[in-house]
Order: sequence, then C-alpha cells, then structure tokens
Amino acid sequence: MKTISLMMLALVLMSAGSNSSLSKKEIKYSTKYLDSSMSLAFSAVENISTEQWNYQPDVDTWSIAGICEHMLIAEKNILVLIQNKIITDEANRNVDPSDLVTNEDIILGLKDRGEGKRRKTNERFEPTGALKTPAQFMKEYQAARQATVEFIKTTEINLNDYYWPSPLGNKLSAYQWTILLSAHAERHTAQIVEVQSSDGYPM
Repeated sequence: MKTISLMMLALVLMSAGSNSSLSKKEIKYSTKYLDSSMSLAFSAVENISTEQWNYQPDVDTWSIAGICEHMLIAEKNILVLIQNKIITDEANRNVDPSDLVTNEDIILGLKDRGEGKRRKTNERFEPTGALKTPAQFMKEYQAARQATVEFIKTTEINLNDYYWPSPLGNKLSAYQWTILLSAHAERHTAQIVEVQSSDGYPM
C-alpha cells in the first residue's frame, strides 16, 4: 500500500511538472519561427542606403525606418504585455472556446496585407524617428528578440493557459502571442518590400 501511495504521489508530481512549462516541441516551433522571421527582416534592410532607409512614398506611408521602429516597439511591448499582464492575472485563464484561433490562423491573418486587411496601429506603437540606421535597428531588434526567446525557453509558466485579446479580434494564448510576434515581423517585412517596389524608391 505504501509503495502504491508513493507511486501515485510521483505521478502527481510529474503531472504537475509537465503542466508548468511549454513542451520542447512548442519551444522549438516558436523560437525557430522567431529566428527565421528576424533573419527575413534583416535581409530586407541590411544593404540599403541612408536615402533608401528614410524614403517615404507618400505622407500616409511609413518609411523603412518607420516600419522597422514599429517592429522594434512591438517586440519590446508585447513581451512586457505577456510577462506583466497576461500571465500575472488568474482571470486571464478564462476564455470562451469561440474566441480561440489556431497558430495557422494567426500567421495567415497577420501576413495578409490585401484589400481591407491593413490596420492603423495603436498610437504608442507609432514610429518617432528614434532609429537612425539599419545597423541600429538590427542591433536593438536582435537584443529585443533574444529577450523574447530566453523568456520562452526559461519560463516555468504554461503560456497556453493564459489569454488576451488580439488585433485579430480573437483571444490568443500567451504562447500564441509569441507566434504573433514572428508573423508581425513577416507582415512588416512585406511592407518594407512594398516600399522598395514603389515608384520613386531611390536606386
């Protein structure tokens, strides 16, 4: 009887441990996507000139400098959102199943820049002219993204258990917010390419 009780206790402890953090597969998926989307963004800006960096097709369109600053602001603020708001309130564990979306839905929703799919960002995510060069962007963005990766790898909280409303209109788990960061980078890398393809872009 004592042996059975000890075995049951061990199973309970193992179960509790397995639910306290992300699986290896989830960590690998998110961190690999974070890395590839960052590399994609860097490949779009690493060889551009100062004139190209600051070129603005029209008054309503961000320059590449503005796009990159927006990406950096989002990277920093969303990690703070996850750490300080989403996973700190037990009320965020409650979610209606109708509010849920898949990782694929997030990626497709963010990457789609077609007609009617473009959104005006929150004022605090607007660029201010703080980034002066592509090199500055790459250095600061890499540091911010590394902080996100380290958090994913080391957190003991199951990020799948906490939810927060997203720009897509659905609630995302804290883990899915890390997926959104990668899709967001891809979305705005596509926007950079649009600027580079516009009439008047300096060659």
